[in-house]
Amino acid sequence: MAAYYFSSDQKSRSRRWRLNASFVGAIVLVASTAAHQVLAASSTLTPRRKRLNIDTISDNLKTMEYAVRGKIAIEADRISGELSSPTGETFPFDHIVYTNIGNPHAVQQKAITWPRQVMALLQLPDALGIDHPNASQMFPEDAIQRAREMKKSLGGHGIGAYTNSKGVAQFRKDVAKFIEERDGAEPGSVDIEKMYLTTGASEAITMIMRALIKDSNCAIMTPTPQYPLYSATLDLLGGEKVGYYLDEESGWGLNMEELERSLAEAKAKGTNVVGLVLINPGNPTGNVLSGDQVKDIVMFCARHNIVLLSDEVYQENIYREGDEFFSSRRAADELGLIESDGIQLCSFHSTSKGVLGECGQRGGYVEMVGIDDDVNEILYKLAATKLCSNAPGQAMTSLMCRGLNPGDVSYESLEGEKRAIFEGLRDRALLVSKGLDSIPGFSCQPSTGAMYCFPSVELPPGVIKASEEMGFSPDTLYALDLLQTTGICVVPASGFGQRPGRFGFRTTFLSPESKSVVEKIRDHYPTFCSKYSEEIEVA
Repeated sequence: MAAYYFSSDQKSRSRRWRLNASFVGAIVLVASTAAHQVLAASSTLTPRRKRLNIDTISDNLKTMEYAVRGKIAIEADRISGELSSPTGETFPFDHIVYTNIGNPHAVQQKAITWPRQVMALLQLPDALGIDHPNASQMFPEDAIQRAREMKKSLGGHGIGAYTNSKGVAQFRKDVAKFIEERDGAEPGSVDIEKMYLTTGASEAITMIMRALIKDSNCAIMTPTPQYPLYSATLDLLGGEKVGYYLDEESGWGLNMEELERSLAEAKAKGTNVVGLVLINPGNPTGNVLSGDQVKDIVMFCARHNIVLLSDEVYQENIYREGDEFFSSRRAADELGLIESDGIQLCSFHSTSKGVLGECGQRGGYVEMVGIDDDVNEILYKLAATKLCSNAPGQAMTSLMCRGLNPGDVSYESLEGEKRAIFEGLRDRALLVSKGLDSIPGFSCQPSTGAMYCFPSVELPPGVIKASEEMGFSPDTLYALDLLQTTGICVVPASGFGQRPGRFGFRTTFLSPESKSVVEKIRDHYPTFCSKYSEEIEVA
């Protein structure tokens, strides 16, 4: 090893350098300390307002409202926390019944076994899962085989890696085949390059709406009542809402004259209507449209050159004998509009509803018709900014669209679990809608699809006056009192939109407590009305 020696002169210079460096360091330290002291004193003497505050935050974000998780749901969570605390406030109930949101697993619906077995194998390292010597003792062969296929589609690295921004190609092929078989379409007619697997249907909807709203004069037609994702997203994007009323007396049916009226009024104001939302089966209304009604909507959009956003996440939730799900894509195909390139259509589906109820997996898709390649390239760029949707959600979407075949080991058990969930939903849909409709002062249309009932409720004048003084809608006051009295969490109908003078709420029928929920609502109503009757108000 080489040795290095310093001369006495070099050592002297080295010592002087070390002294000078120390001196400079001390000066820097003193200067830095002084600067911090000045800054601290300045901050003390002239306090500055934080850059992000309630005045500087986006105005669109402030005005945006999402009623499903709004005022009532926030209060429900607060009460739930009080109930779980030994020193919390006491209430005349011991738990909250959350009927405000279509979240099946949160209200005791069991996960279906086979899809979860496949998902477990996808999550496990191969040595602990598909290649484990005892795998067949823990998992059925059809789950192992499907997981092996899916891992191969994922490039052999499982669901821990990013995927293509549109989603795994094989999973999109599974969706395409599902659509073709559902609609009786020609094999190969669904283009997987015009499809995106997304983090739930909500992400897909937001993506398309973002592309549609070019400026503040752009508008999208939405049903009244509607799922508040649409109004909230329009508020956030700065677009306009153009509502069209559903006909409550005819079971929340569509009226084409109402659509033409709404569009004509918007055009007369100079509004640029670029899209129309169709929710079928309906949320919050629980109605199911016939094939002819869907065709009418499709023709309306084609005639007026409006992009149709078809929300079809409840397509599996159809309960009335004789009803069927008729997709907008099928309608467009049968009308010859796909072949002639005469319609622009974006259809949405999700793993969160149906009988799977896998809300937390966040799987969904949008499939597009009539969208040009250059537009698709821009949409791809938007999707790529998020890199990809979550891979487990993509996998669950594939499993939703491609299940098992007769003769497969798990086929009978899978179908049996799905049938039991469906029948429970069907029975509770009838129980809740009929039960609510039988309450004096209530009117509730039959819920023939989806997961909700949307009753109207007569409220005394005192409620109207009290709610005005409190600064919120009359049915918000009703829902708040119902929550604080019974522990039942519903969503005020005003959060979905309704005709002026109508009041009500949306409730799910997912909970196994649905029968007692109806009875508690029945018992609460006259007591609530008496609180705000004119006699008490005068006294």
